[in-house]
Amino acid sequence: MDEQAKRLHPLKIPFEMGKLLKGNIFFIIMLYILNFGSEKMYMKLLQIAFLIYLVWRVSSIILKWYTYKYQVKDGTIHITSGLISKSYRTIPLHKVQNIQRRTTVFHRIFKLTSLTFETGNSGDEGSVPFEVISQKEAERLERTYSSSHDSILDAEVYVERSSADLESVTKKTIHFTPTTRDVLKASFTSLSFLALIPILATLYNTLDDFIDLRNAEGYAAQVLDTWWIVTIAITAFICIAVTFGIVSTFVKYGKYEISSDQERIHIRKGILDESSFSIRKEKVQAVEITQSMIKRMLGLAEVKLISAGSTGDEELDTNVLYPFLSVERAYGMIEEILPAYKVERSMEPLSKQAFKIRMLRPSFFWLLATAAICFFDIALWYISLILLVLIYTLRILDYKSSRYLLKGEFVQFKTGSLGTSLFLTKRSKVIQIEVKRSKLQKVFGLASIGTINRSIPVHHTKIRDVPVEYADDFYTWYLGRTQHIQTE
Repeated sequence: MDEQAKRLHPLKIPFEMGKLLKGNIFFIIMLYILNFGSEKMYMKLLQIAFLIYLVWRVSSIILKWYTYKYQVKDGTIHITSGLISKSYRTIPLHKVQNIQRRTTVFHRIFKLTSLTFETGNSGDEGSVPFEVISQKEAERLERTYSSSHDSILDAEVYVERSSADLESVTKKTIHFTPTTRDVLKASFTSLSFLALIPILATLYNTLDDFIDLRNAEGYAAQVLDTWWIVTIAITAFICIAVTFGIVSTFVKYGKYEISSDQERIHIRKGILDESSFSIRKEKVQAVEITQSMIKRMLGLAEVKLISAGSTGDEELDTNVLYPFLSVERAYGMIEEILPAYKVERSMEPLSKQAFKIRMLRPSFFWLLATAAICFFDIALWYISLILLVLIYTLRILDYKSSRYLLKGEFVQFKTGSLGTSLFLTKRSKVIQIEVKRSKLQKVFGLASIGTINRSIPVHHTKIRDVPVEYADDFYTWYLGRTQHIQTE
């Protein structure tokens, strides 16, 4: 039975007003606090103009909530909005790639949540947000989405799965929850304790506006002449910074959970600001394993699922598996969650010809920097030398790290110098390939190859200076996708 059209929760209005206040807090302080009672004509005009703007924004928030309605009908979400200029939008549920749920402190206070359906489209059409709805309504929408996929349509006959089948499909397997040791390791690896420095600097500047700290600085300099006071101060600062880093990391990753069922992958995280991400396994276009310099030193890695749909707020990194997994655990988890994917440990290194071309290839950045140094101050010639050594060191590291592999349905690239990135995808998920050869590469019998996968934005992966024979095999391999292509 089709439901009646619904509005979002009425608390959507104060929620949007809070965002409006947050976005304009600087102007409110400047106009109505610091310049309260000002007799200047231009300031009065600015205060009136900004007040009119706020009234207009608040009115538009109320009208937008009132006119925005949604309805789920025949496996399709129908959305209407607008008062004078009406807009209608329909989103078939089978087009949904990912599901993201976020519960901020505001949502938790009123037992609400935010739910977003992500499609493969770009721009504003790529997501269907329900920013303020009840927990019960969010669960109902998720069930509606699940039922649209948990049904089999054969010869236009709708056949429902048995309850036993549905239970086996939806049964979750928990693959990872962080231990206390994992949280401690993450707090140091992410360098989150360094975030205390800009916070203290901001606090200092704020206090300096109200209190004359210059006299206090002179007194502090006299006190800090005593070595034991300096030792205590440094120790206290380190303890506070480490504690701050551990607490902030725990708030972000303390309730992290990676799980999956037969059809979907689920990622949940956050203590105060909870977020969850769900993606159908068949919608995963590729897997990317990245390691920063610090993570390489500690043997850690971050696994990212590349999907056709957007993942909402980029700051949440909802499509990233726990970013501080050991390398072997990261490889193993990919194979657990996505049995069709297997990360090969042994890959083909670049040839000696690739090393030669990388040493001979000119660096236009170095040439321009050297020209600028010669033009402005030739006495700084040593900077050019340091820059040249750095560029070639990074090239050598990139050469040693770069690997490639073509095996069955899969292609695997690894690139990077200080940090590395390992990319794995299936032939059926690649929408386009690139095979290029520069004049210099033709001399050495090399080529550059790359893949393009569906994502928002489109995901490009490239590796340079592979043997031309491998590039030919890569091209032939891609032509074979017509026999196994998947229509989504």
